[in-house]
Amino acid sequence: MSEDVCRVCDNRSGNRLHRAREMLQGTRDEFDYVECAACGTLQIREVPDLRPYYTGSYYSMRTPGVDSTAGGGIKRRLARRAGTFIRRRVVSYYSGRRRRFGELRHPLGRLLAGREWRVVSGFPEYLRDAPVDLQLDAGGGVLDVGSGAGDTLLWLHYFGIRDLVGVDPFLEKTVEYENGVRLLKAELSDLSRRFGLVLASHSLEHFPDTRRALCEIHRLLEPGRYAVVRIPLASRAWREYGVNWVQLDAPRHLFLYTAPTFKALAEEVGFAADAVAYDSTAFQFWGSEQYARGISLTDERSHFINPANSVFTDEEVAAFDARAAELNRAGEGDQAVFYLRKL
Repeated sequence: MSEDVCRVCDNRSGNRLHRAREMLQGTRDEFDYVECAACGTLQIREVPDLRPYYTGSYYSMRTPGVDSTAGGGIKRRLARRAGTFIRRRVVSYYSGRRRRFGELRHPLGRLLAGREWRVVSGFPEYLRDAPVDLQLDAGGGVLDVGSGAGDTLLWLHYFGIRDLVGVDPFLEKTVEYENGVRLLKAELSDLSRRFGLVLASHSLEHFPDTRRALCEIHRLLEPGRYAVVRIPLASRAWREYGVNWVQLDAPRHLFLYTAPTFKALAEEVGFAADAVAYDSTAFQFWGSEQYARGISLTDERSHFINPANSVFTDEEVAAFDARAAELNRAGEGDQAVFYLRKL
């Protein structure tokens, strides 16, 4: 509708209005989204009170699956230290330096050659496979924006990385785990120190002002270092499923961009978009197909809740996987990782 102005590019002409349902929790509350005819951005028309939609059952707020304690007996501590020693070597390799284990000047290199995946299991793939040097082993601290209960940071700690801070305004309270990982119930504007790496994995779409959030991330990042941003994208899945697209996720997702629009926005605030990697999954298909059939993500029939007894056959899920891989190769996946370097 023409009266709805795009809050990203100020376009006023030809914008379309869509009504979407809340389907993650299955409340089916309805919300209007504006699709910009110029930049393609999807944006919620009015931001509601979001607190009821970020309860303890919301996936990022669940108890992490990684041990957050530093205690235990002598044998356990020794095993942990040995494991950390090995995992640090893996982090050094996967931080973007692209050295083969066989080239490391240590017997460990020869031992692990060809077996990296066994040791690196659990390490975030978008960091493990980064096409740029994130300097994970160079220090400077890691900030996770929209950390939830801290699962990503706890995994990074497991791999020997220290000085880990999360920030999330929807936390019930500030948390400090026994291993030193800190989660702050705060806004980005409340932070003052700089970090060597900033992560925003599927969190920026939850901000009411993406440009301001990117400016804050830029302020908190050391010069020349990276912000790694993972976001859903309004691409093929949106065009195919419309308001049943699972990653529209009304009303939690406030802004959903096209890849060119988000890249331009990041560059506008002082980043260089050094690389973009599409990492969409079969979720864009089975999740959207469920919503089209009126099945919420938390329904007992959901593939998310009960994959062994969902409405999809193994063959259908395999086909979804294959199609997701094809769209990623074509740059049409419904989510991507942006590696943004601070200029």
